[in-house]
Order: sequence, then C-alpha cells, then structure tokens
Amino acid sequence: MIAIDRLIQIRQSLHWLPLVFARINVGLFFSISGYNKLFVPANQAAMLTTMQHAGIPFPEFNAVFVAILEFVFGGLLALGLLTRASALVLLAIVGVATFSDGIHKIPAGLGPLDWYDWFLYLPEVLYGLLLFWILFAGAERFGADPVLVKRYPKLRRFI
Repeated sequence: MIAIDRLIQIRQSLHWLPLVFARINVGLFFSISGYNKLFVPANQAAMLTTMQHAGIPFPEFNAVFVAILEFVFGGLLALGLLTRASALVLLAIVGVATFSDGIHKIPAGLGPLDWYDWFLYLPEVLYGLLLFWILFAGAERFGADPVLVKRYPKLRRFI
C-alpha cells in the first residue's frame, strides 16, 4: 500500500512532464521542418508543389512565408516563449494543411467511422491535437513564459 501511495505522489508531482515533453518536441519538429523548407532546395520545391496543388494563393510567397512561420514559432514553442501565440499560429498552419492537402489523402467512399479513423491517422491532425492542448495549457514549467510572468506580472494576461 505504501508503494502505491508513493507511485501516486510521484505521478502527481510529474503532471507537467507530458506537456513539457510535447511542447518541446512539437516545437522542434516545426522549427526543423521550417528550416528545411527554407534552406534545403528539394524541400523548397516540395513545399511549392504542395502549395500549388492545394490551390493556395500566391504559392511562391506563401511557401516561404509559412516556412518562416514554422521555423520561428516552432523555435519559440520549444523554448516556451509566447507559447500560446506560437501554438495558435502553428495550429492555423496545421488546419490549412489538413483541409487543403491532408484530407485529400483519405480514400473516397468510406463510412463515417472509417473516414474518421483515416482522418485521425493524418499527421497534421495529431499535431493539431497536441497544439490545441498546448494552446490552452500554456508553457507550464521549464519555459520562458513563466520566467517572464514572474518578472513582469502584467504579462500574465497575454502569455
């Protein structure tokens, strides 16, 4: 019984760990992805082609713009700086990617449950779910936002 109580205490004291782990890894994913879309020629071409096939307006501009947003806001998210704003920007990118490109990978003629199953298998959707969680939870511990709020309490409204 003592061992069970101890495990419960450990679990409760580490409740913040999954969120921090998700925030850092999702942020790094987007930052690295954005970097590669900016500086790796093959990835630049793939991003432009995806934008063109999805019917995104001004694909040449938006390919670079979205890559910059991913790189910058992914890095901020990984650092826990402007966490909620970063999650919101990345969530918007994921939403557009899901409904302009990803959703077309789902086969036609599926029933609702099978369609939903395919939908949840899209990587954009899973990243979107994590970003949605981070958007509402914020940086928690081990981020720059709590440090800023401690130093400048009025920022609490915005961070």
